[in-house]
Amino acid sequence: MQALIGLPIITTADGEELGHVIDGLMDGNTVVGLLVKPHRLLAHHLFLPVEQIAQSGSSAVMVKNSTVLQAYSDRHKQLYPICTSRKKLKGKPVLSDEGELLGLAEDVYFEMELGTIIGYEVTDGWLADLKEGRQVIKGHDLIIKKERAILSL
Repeated sequence: MQALIGLPIITTADGEELGHVIDGLMDGNTVVGLLVKPHRLLAHHLFLPVEQIAQSGSSAVMVKNSTVLQAYSDRHKQLYPICTSRKKLKGKPVLSDEGELLGLAEDVYFEMELGTIIGYEVTDGWLADLKEGRQVIKGHDLIIKKERAILSL
């Protein structure tokens, strides 16, 4: 997910830049869309459903046209952001369903076409990251609560 943050949203129809990605939004074990900051001044955030993404590369997220973007509504506010807001997943302790601390959530890996989450990147702190690298943990169900997340392995 962090590879997408900051990328511009570009239309394949006319090359218009619509805004840039500021976060991903999760619903259970699926990334359902991207939170987009439009380039217009004083404009509200927009929602880009995952199924409306034509392609995603290292330089841009491509969509067919500007009509695929939706207003960021109260329904979208019920989803869990990955990197921003107080409800975010990033930085939360991730516990296994057996009660073992797996580390702190750092990122989410998902299949772009379906939004299906492949794994969660966890960290044990920057010193452990330097020595051993970060772990990617695959799990079935993730329950996100205010202060922690529980992942069934």
